[in-house]
Amino acid sequence: MVRKGKDRVQGLDSIRFCCAIWVAFGHGAYPPLTSNLDTGNVAYWLINGVYTSMFCGPAAVIVFFLVSGFCIHHPYKTQWNDKNAIPFIGARLTRISGPILVATLIVLLLNIKVSFFYLFVGWSIVCEIFYYSIYPILRRFIHSQKGWFRAFLISFAPTLLTFALFPIDLVNYPGVGPVFVIFLGLPCWILGILLCYKIEIPKQGPSRSLLHSMRIGIFFLALSTHVLALQKIIGHPFTLNFFAITAFFWLRIEVLFFKSNKSNQLMELLGKSSYSIYLMHGIPPHLFSFFGVDLNHVGYVFLAYWILLIPITVIFYLSVEKPFHHVARKIRSSLSPKLAA
Repeated sequence: MVRKGKDRVQGLDSIRFCCAIWVAFGHGAYPPLTSNLDTGNVAYWLINGVYTSMFCGPAAVIVFFLVSGFCIHHPYKTQWNDKNAIPFIGARLTRISGPILVATLIVLLLNIKVSFFYLFVGWSIVCEIFYYSIYPILRRFIHSQKGWFRAFLISFAPTLLTFALFPIDLVNYPGVGPVFVIFLGLPCWILGILLCYKIEIPKQGPSRSLLHSMRIGIFFLALSTHVLALQKIIGHPFTLNFFAITAFFWLRIEVLFFKSNKSNQLMELLGKSSYSIYLMHGIPPHLFSFFGVDLNHVGYVFLAYWILLIPITVIFYLSVEKPFHHVARKIRSSLSPKLAA
């Protein structure tokens, strides 16, 4: 995840992997365990409703924002200067935009009709590109944890404005529009930056039982926001930024725990491909249509989806995402000496 000598933060790649899978589940790729229930029965309707609400993709994206802010700031927390700006932006935009361009080409070749902002490239990636772009500007004015906390408080204003500007039952987080959503998500990203200042190991690190309790708590909190949104009681734009504050404390426990405990290396490895999973998770259903494959059983669709997504993700990561990581590092290293001179 974050690499700077021995300062690599364990555990966050595993979280990124889980969030990427949760986003795919949230878009309908979850196991069809309740598909045969008769939802005319009240009990079965309730079971199906709770089960299908479990996979809150928008909450997973909010966790992505926090992890992203953490990973951007962590290597530069104590040693940023203006000479970092151009190498930083060049490397980050190459790393995130390169795979998008290739993925877009795949979409065009398959003749997939989607809205790039909402369904394919995704509102969250648009937000991330904006946050990367303004980070060097913010660093010119913010030099401390206290400064970032003030920035967080200021950035929270759009969250409060949503209650005045939008109907309370607005379900989707990006439903506030392509510009407003960027500023709505900003405090979540800044929370990730603030997390960098809260990961000093105390005298006694968090216990495994506390870690599991926090995981269970954040799961049910995400579930609650999803139920409220889907039932059009109160939508994600009004709840997920408050969810992000709780996620901040959960992620702190994750980071502190894995500072003194070994993380699952398989999960960490899989987490490196989370961006590829995010970009490719919408492709399998369109491949079925493109090749005229008709799977008339929901169980077969689920199995075929994941059997297809796994090799697609591996191929995309190895042939596209990983090479662009290499190019991004080259850009950063080639620009930095020139600026230093």
